[in-house]
This record gives sequence, structure tokens and C-alpha cells, in this order.
Amino acid sequence: MAVQEQTQYMLEMVGISKEFPGVKALDDVTLRVKPGTVHALMGENGAGKSTLMKCLFGIYHQDNGDVIFNGEKADIKDSKTALDMGIAMIHQELHPIPYRNVMDNIWLGRYPTKGAIIDEQKMFEQTQALLDDIEITVNPRELIKNLSISMVQTIEIAKAISYNAKIIIMDEPTSSLTENEVEHLFKLIRRMRDRGAAIIYISHKMEEILEISDE
Repeated sequence: MAVQEQTQYMLEMVGISKEFPGVKALDDVTLRVKPGTVHALMGENGAGKSTLMKCLFGIYHQDNGDVIFNGEKADIKDSKTALDMGIAMIHQELHPIPYRNVMDNIWLGRYPTKGAIIDEQKMFEQTQALLDDIEITVNPRELIKNLSISMVQTIEIAKAISYNAKIIIMDEPTSSLTENEVEHLFKLIRRMRDRGAAIIYISHKMEEILEISDE
């Protein structure tokens, strides 16, 4: 039992502090997240939820404290480091590339290649398989600017899954979604959780927290 106790957390953020000029955003914060769970992160506006997650995702670097991922201390220098480790973040403000298509947005910076050129056919097939897996009907060649906000958000989730992310941070993910779209999002979240991923879910909506979260 003792061994299990030591390894039960996929993520530990211990004693995290972060200060901006004139503002102490985080003061000795500790967060522990288990694999295969949806962990709700709650607090009023300005409490530091997004700042804490941006420290985890490498957008900010904490002034003090440690990030321990899968039992090992991690130095997350930037978002690429986080993604390569298997930590993905779906931001409240989406920043897709509007005049590029769905598959470009998913595989940007890691295109499959054939020799020195991008393998468009392989990228199309990989994207289609990914979208089929999460039951999304959209043409991989459709321009992002033609999609609804909820579909763009779903593409962001597909991108997180494509990294085989072990931790997926969702910052107010339902703020622009209809009831049916929220239902589909929750279905995706449960599927990722059942595959062993840890979802960190930031929301102000108590009814969502009570429905979707385990911790």
C-alpha cells in the first residue's frame, strides 16, 4: 500500500508562488492530481487559477516551488516542453490560425513528411482517424475561419489528444457552448479520463463541476 500511496499522483505542484509587479498572484499553492480523474479547479476571478495552470504549461515560470510529473521533478521551460511531456492546455481565449485548415492547425510544427516535403495525404489520414475517434464530423481540409467557436474548441481538444496528452487543462471550456455541445464535450472528457488522462477543469459553473468532476 505504501508504494501505491507514493505513486498515486500523476501531477504535484508543491509550494508554487508567482509574483507580478505589485501583485502576488500565487502564494505557496499546492495541487495534486490523480490519473484517470477530472479535477475541478475553482475560485473567484483573480484567485490565480489560470496563472497556476500557465505555470504548469510553461507560459509563466514560477518564482518558487516544484512541479513533479509522474514522480519526477520537471523543469517546464515553455509550452513546447509541456506538450512534449504530455501536458496540453485548452485556453479560454482560442487562438487558431484562421486561414489554415483543420489539419494544419492540429499538426502545426510537427507535420508528417515524405523526404523533405510535407506528406499531405498522411496528414489527412491521421486527422481523419483522430476526428473519427472523437466522433467529430468536419472535413480536415476545411478552413478554421469557416467553423463555429464550439467546433474550433473541439479541434483544440483533438490537437491535445494528438499529443497523447496525459494531463489536459481546460480553462472555462463551456463559456461559448450550447447545451448539446456541452454534452458532447463531457462525453469527450469522460472518454479521455477513462483512458487514464487527468483533466484539470476550471469553471465557475457549479452544476458543471458537480456533474463532471471526480475531485
